[in-house]
Amino acid sequence: MKTLNPAQPGGPEKHLQPSPPPVSSYLNDGGEHSESADRATAAAFYHPPVQPASPLSAPRPANITPPPVTSMPTKVCVKCKQEKPLLEFHKNSRSADGLHSYCKECNRAQALAHIKAEKARKALLRAAKKAASNAQ
Repeated sequence: MKTLNPAQPGGPEKHLQPSPPPVSSYLNDGGEHSESADRATAAAFYHPPVQPASPLSAPRPANITPPPVTSMPTKVCVKCKQEKPLLEFHKNSRSADGLHSYCKECNRAQALAHIKAEKARKALLRAAKKAASNAQ
């Protein structure tokens, strides 16, 4: 590319001077590279090699069977003596395994029985108090 210099008064009208050469590329360091080597280096720079796919994403061969399904962890209920999955037990941070010893079903039945027994006990206490106050 050439640049134009404005004319000096009393001198030639216009001088054409060559512009400085463009900035040399990182490949042009002494001229020992060929143009094909430059292209290969540029291609490797702009298009890095493709990584092979991970072995986890590879399709599974047909002759290999899938691993067996592991069963869910279980626990035996102390009251009904049935083996049940851990989801059938309430959490209890004070126990060694972090779960109640009774399953949810047995725990509910025990809670309802306790509520009925407490209602009956309180009814007896009220009746005894009423009988004592009437006897005086």
